Amino acid sequence: MSDLPWVNLAAMRFTKHIQLFTVVAVFALLNACNEPRNFDDEIHAIDSLHIAMDNTVQLLDSGSLQISDSITRQLKYIQTNFRGEMKQSMAEALLRYGDYRKKVATLEQWKDSLHYRKDQLENELFAFRNTLADRSTHDRLNREINELYADTVMQNLVGKQQQWHAKINEWMQQQKTVHESWNLLNDTILNWKLAIPQQKQP
Repeated sequence: MSDLPWVNLAAMRFTKHIQLFTVVAVFALLNACNEPRNFDDEIHAIDSLHIAMDNTVQLLDSGSLQISDSITRQLKYIQTNFRGEMKQSMAEALLRYGDYRKKVATLEQWKDSLHYRKDQLENELFAFRNTLADRSTHDRLNREINELYADTVMQNLVGKQQQWHAKINEWMQQQKTVHESWNLLNDTILNWKLAIPQQKQP
């Protein structure tokens, strides 16, 4: 019986150690749950998306059509200096030639909208990057920033960027088609222009 109090005391100490260990473990677990995930990979991916968009928009700007002024000059010259009866085929060709100004204007408006869309996407990318870089636990809508959240937002942004790239490719293909067809007709118009003597101004 003399050993019983010692056993009880040891058991009590062991229980206290277990309780203390449990409290420490729970505290550590809570801290682990609250500790934001490291999103360095996502931040690097966002930076790569920015670089890809900048490179693509350079292609967009390099493909700009600068032909409206040329069309206006040729038509003005022919209108001012042509004398006699114009054949129907020539009149129809000149109308088609003039219509290219509308096609170019449409392409320029489309290009402006692609630039605007790029700005919107960049703003979304910057906002998401800042949220991840700040190691925030919740976004501005109070949604928890966890692995699923980050992956979902990232996939959404990548999808939007892919759609934007697809529209850029579509624009460039349309620009190429317009330029090639204009170039063929432009050669004909320039040959007609060379055959029309410039009228002397009174």
